[in-house]
Amino acid sequence: MNDGLLQRLDVLNEIATLAPGRLPDDVAERARSTVERARGRLGHGSSHTVVALAGSTGSGKSSTFNALAGRDLAVTGVRRPTTSVTQAAVFERSPSLGADTVGLLEWLDVHRHQVVVDDGLAGLVLLDLPDHDSTQPTHRAEVDRLVRVVDVFVWVVDPQKYADAALHRDYLQRFAGHADVTIVVLNQIDRLAPEDRRSTLDDVARLLAADGLAVARPGVVAKVTGRDEGVRVLGVSALTGEGIEALRREIAARVSAHRALVDRIGADVDWIADDLDAALGDPASDSVAAAAQQRLADALASAAGADVVADAVAASHRHRGTVVAGWPPATVIGRLRPDPLRRLGLERPTRGVSSIDELTPARTSLPPPSPVAAAAVSGAIRQLADDAATGLAATWRTRLHEVASARRHDLDDALDRAVGTARLPTDRPLWWSLVGWVQRVLAVAMVVGLVWLAAMFVVRWFGLPDPPTVKIGTLPLPTVLALGGAAAGLLLAALARWATAVGARRRAAQARRGITEVTAAVGRELIVAPVETELATLRQLHALTARLRT
Repeated sequence: MNDGLLQRLDVLNEIATLAPGRLPDDVAERARSTVERARGRLGHGSSHTVVALAGSTGSGKSSTFNALAGRDLAVTGVRRPTTSVTQAAVFERSPSLGADTVGLLEWLDVHRHQVVVDDGLAGLVLLDLPDHDSTQPTHRAEVDRLVRVVDVFVWVVDPQKYADAALHRDYLQRFAGHADVTIVVLNQIDRLAPEDRRSTLDDVARLLAADGLAVARPGVVAKVTGRDEGVRVLGVSALTGEGIEALRREIAARVSAHRALVDRIGADVDWIADDLDAALGDPASDSVAAAAQQRLADALASAAGADVVADAVAASHRHRGTVVAGWPPATVIGRLRPDPLRRLGLERPTRGVSSIDELTPARTSLPPPSPVAAAAVSGAIRQLADDAATGLAATWRTRLHEVASARRHDLDDALDRAVGTARLPTDRPLWWSLVGWVQRVLAVAMVVGLVWLAAMFVVRWFGLPDPPTVKIGTLPLPTVLALGGAAAGLLLAALARWATAVGARRRAAQARRGITEVTAAVGRELIVAPVETELATLRQLHALTARLRT
């Protein structure tokens, strides 16, 4: 058993495991079935070589089968096909079949067989297949089934139909990579004039080369190692026996070398490797570009209401600044107004998140994304998938689009929960407390002044003597306290409002960045990470395909 071939099959099995949904269905299925058939065939060992005689109606395939067996095993006919069921001639050194041979025939699903005692071809299982051009669909299906599993093809053609389009299109071109395990036999050369035989054989070789098969040099028998250098083209006459001995030697060399099985499976693996290269394409990048991620993050932030939250953070900061550091009479009115963040359900203490799984079930009162914002998100997802799929085959482009959009329906809820857990700048500046303390002092001074002035008014109302009043300059102290407290309080409130507005703008920008960060995390987990996982799988498939060829 060839260890290298077994390793290649293990690699192909890995590819087949990763293939569904990522490669075209036919390529994925062929990868799987190639491994299955190869392991099934290898399970029956290489002590026997399975050679199939195939051809069109009237080519003399069954006559060639009888000629190789040295007896009439198959019924022959001229006008219509006579082989309706595959039959086998098992060449052995004794008339009995071993259990391994019986198991091989059962695996081939060939139930008609006869033993031929022949030391020269011992180890050969020769199959006579139905005609591939039969009008019976079951005959064609039987040929198609067995050409997938035999070790060596022997295509029997005749001088009239060797250029048959169906044979070349459906079989020879299809199995062009299997030239080393292919023999083409031009039967009925007895019907050709001696001077026409060589030119006809050369024409057959020319057609095979046009089909993509490497053609071995004329007259060269398979090497003792069994490792050939292309398809063999032989001329025989099953009727007269001419060339049959050369065909026997050709087949015997392959049987004795015990390499046809390995060469056949190796050609199958090479074939699927070519298809894999075409199906995988050449990616321009192995990760999602930063620009595409940024576009997605911006679109998600907009859909999540980053501007609404930023405005609410700014409004909340101004509102709280007014309540804490504003002019006391105004704070009373301010306390009656709801906090903008509270209206959105964002006033609670929050923390940042690093994973969707860490999001709490808390919900906000933010409105759902607008149609424009939702369309922008869908566009960003498509653009991200398009960028990642540059240079890839159509199946992979479709796959990346499907993966990128797979959790689109989860986005709105995840974004809302992410916003609800975002770290928003809602802490209170220390200077607010200082200003608030000064405002209370000024408010007390104003109240004292007003009360003092009210008392003086009452005294005068009742005609009582004016109490002694301290003056500051020309103004009585109560007037200074009332007017000064009010004016200073209003001025301080205006300065505090200006400083709070500056801080509100800064905090709005911080909030917008914070929302963008948490929504970008959602995008990375729900969209970017699955796409990059697929790109990593693509790289793995490229590496595995490269290993198929080693």
